[in-house]
Amino acid sequence: MGNSRINRSPIKAPHWSDSLPVKFTFIQFIIASLIIISSVWILFSIQKSHQLQAQVTLSQNQGLAIVARLQQTTSKIESLAVSIASLGEIYRHDSQVLLKSIPALLDKNGKYDLISGGGIWPEPGNFDEKKQLDSLFWSRNKALELELVDDYNSLNGPGYHSESWYKPTRFYPSGTTFWSETYVDPFTNKSMITASVPMWAEHQFMGVSTVDVTLSGLGHFFHQAMNVNQGYMFALDYSNAVLAAPKEDDRNQIFNKQALFKPFANFTANHPAFESINESLMEIDEKMIKESLENPAYNQLQLADLMNTTHYSHREKLAALINLNAKGKPKSTLLMASFELAHDPILGEPTLVSIFMMPKTFWKIVLVTPLSPMNDKANIIAARMGLYLLIMQLAALILLFMLQHKLFIRPISRMVNALQGNQLAKLELEATISKDELGQLAKAFISRSHQLEVAFASLDASNLALEEQLTVQRIAQTELKLRKKQLNSLLNSSQNLISIKDIDGSYILVNDRFCEVIGIERHNVIGTKDSQIFPAHIAELILKHDNITLKTQSPQTFEQPIPTAQGEIVYQVTKFPIKDDDGTMTSIGSMAFEISSQKRISQELHDKNKSLNLELANYSHQLLMAKQENKQQQDKTNQLELTINKLNNLQRVELKNHELFPQLFATLIKQHTQEQDTLLSLICNDEVGVRQDNYDEIVAHFTEHTDKLRHFQHLIVSKDMAIKSINLSHYLSHFLVVMAQRLTEQEIQVKVICDSRLCINRSSWDLLLIFYSLINNCLAHAFTAQQELKQVLIKVEQRDANLIIIVEDNGQGIPDEKLAALNTQLGSNADSGTLSSLDAWVTSELSGTLEVKSELNKFTRVICTFPFKR
Repeated sequence: MGNSRINRSPIKAPHWSDSLPVKFTFIQFIIASLIIISSVWILFSIQKSHQLQAQVTLSQNQGLAIVARLQQTTSKIESLAVSIASLGEIYRHDSQVLLKSIPALLDKNGKYDLISGGGIWPEPGNFDEKKQLDSLFWSRNKALELELVDDYNSLNGPGYHSESWYKPTRFYPSGTTFWSETYVDPFTNKSMITASVPMWAEHQFMGVSTVDVTLSGLGHFFHQAMNVNQGYMFALDYSNAVLAAPKEDDRNQIFNKQALFKPFANFTANHPAFESINESLMEIDEKMIKESLENPAYNQLQLADLMNTTHYSHREKLAALINLNAKGKPKSTLLMASFELAHDPILGEPTLVSIFMMPKTFWKIVLVTPLSPMNDKANIIAARMGLYLLIMQLAALILLFMLQHKLFIRPISRMVNALQGNQLAKLELEATISKDELGQLAKAFISRSHQLEVAFASLDASNLALEEQLTVQRIAQTELKLRKKQLNSLLNSSQNLISIKDIDGSYILVNDRFCEVIGIERHNVIGTKDSQIFPAHIAELILKHDNITLKTQSPQTFEQPIPTAQGEIVYQVTKFPIKDDDGTMTSIGSMAFEISSQKRISQELHDKNKSLNLELANYSHQLLMAKQENKQQQDKTNQLELTINKLNNLQRVELKNHELFPQLFATLIKQHTQEQDTLLSLICNDEVGVRQDNYDEIVAHFTEHTDKLRHFQHLIVSKDMAIKSINLSHYLSHFLVVMAQRLTEQEIQVKVICDSRLCINRSSWDLLLIFYSLINNCLAHAFTAQQELKQVLIKVEQRDANLIIIVEDNGQGIPDEKLAALNTQLGSNADSGTLSSLDAWVTSELSGTLEVKSELNKFTRVICTFPFKR
């Protein structure tokens, strides 16, 4: 056989149109054309719109900046009015100080062209009982000097109490400002607007302090801001009357002097081009009125007198201002509306109208800016961006073409040449190199992604920590403000009778409860002595106790009657000395707590014990007679003996129960009274120099013990009172507050499960006996000293016609032998412990049962069941 050869046919080169470089170039050309066309379309449509919107936002922000500058000016005027009000409240009986101080405050800021005057306007007889009109008002003359004007105090005139800038301030809290509508002063004949601040003292409306702002001076501010964005702006008060407008010139012949200080609706009637602005203002007013009607601070009845003297067209707006101010709204300047005006008669072109509302003043600032500069600027920006983007895209496409040849086409061509030349080594080398590069790139990308995730997580944690820190700071600032108010309301919120007298026996301080009990107003008590407000025998007894305190110079406790609307009631009174820094006694403090109910309860227990003794004697006599007359009836005698034994057990249970209440009542009342006496003594001493850092802690403890006494009051309703429906959830809340100290001392956690709507018609004494006995049993027997987690569950529920009370603890439990013996004792009504006594009482008084379940070292559960209704 001869040698054979494999004939290799030569590989024909592809046509140029089928070559890979030509295809890549053609595809890049198509993609480049699409990118350029789409970019131009985006720039001249979407991007242009975005640029125009950005310019509109910029114009509105510039309007907000102008309003902010105006708000700075009005804030200074408000601060000036508040300062004058503070002077009036403090020195209302010292006119000389006011005559010197108020003009100095009005001249302090030097805004002579803006502030035309100001002063104080008291209520009739508040500053001087003999004067009905007692205003102190200063007005600037032509030389811009302040002059005292007394025309408003003329009895022949209408007075100032019915003025529109005076009446609404009665509904404004202290430190807030009411900005009136525009008006012409009848005495100075100046167009102005008034900032009014109410004066309050001892929760009484004392009058108003005012600062008058000339509208000519306010207009000067707007004239300086007219050329913003080549537009103009004007301002309206809360009733939409024109406060300030563009200066009348060749361009502006519309806003003339006749348009100022009149309703904008009248102006719109003469210039229909502004009708869309007027409609927008009406929508803003309707929205403001609707918002004020949501949970209003003052209802229509409270505002009736004010509304009846207000023009009907302004009533709803004025009521809305009062209610929104009470809610503190709005808190900042608001952009209420923004729209395009097709043709502005002043600028003669389409404009953008932006309406802002200022807080507190409720002024509406209308900013009008032309749209043509914005459109031109947007077109220029879009053209520039399009040119730059086109150049960058062309450069990027060229670079992309070069990179594609280098990274893809050339390597592929080398691989094709290697295949055509059967050069496998070069092909493997090329494949290995490409694979290594891609692998390294993937590894680098994954590594970088992990690094970014770690960095973002760290940044989120830092932001969270910063937000928590800012929240803590805000809470601390809020607590600091509230703490200042707590001391003022502490004495008045106490149900005890608290008073302070000087050494001579004249009252210098009393709380609201004191005035309420004796039925005399505070101003009639301050400065008087006991002999002037109490009967002679009570005044003599109080003087005797005061002398004992003065002599011993130490706290003393007495019992004394105090006359009330219900007659004389016995109070436990603690008197204590108040000394200055040198230890000299300067006054006597007193705190009285009603104990008539305690004495009444003790008497009830005594009478009932006596009655039970008589019943026992009667039963004993009957038993003796039965033994003598019926000796043959031994069975009947034994049954009678069992009945007598049961009655004896019930008597002992009843006696224990009656001993329990005075002991519980006396222990808790004595403890809380002693702690409150000590705290009140420290508070009174604080007025003569106690360290400030202990003050907050004293207030907190005083409030805590006062709340405990209130809670205990809900548990000790007299048994003679009619039985009312008791909400068991609320009753348990009061009970746990009273027991909180004992539970805290033993580190016991209590959980309550009770439907908040569950109510029962039972005596509160019966419920107190059950809950106190069950909890006291847990405190005495449930836990060992070594146990760390101590928990008690109180569960109350209604099953059919019965009420189920379950008290379960996680203590040491009861062994099975003791548990069986205990349940046997419960069934026999034997008086051998707390639960046995309680079981006998529940059986006899409530027709109920008591059951104990337990598992050693796990739990003990006591279940009390009795009929839901009596």
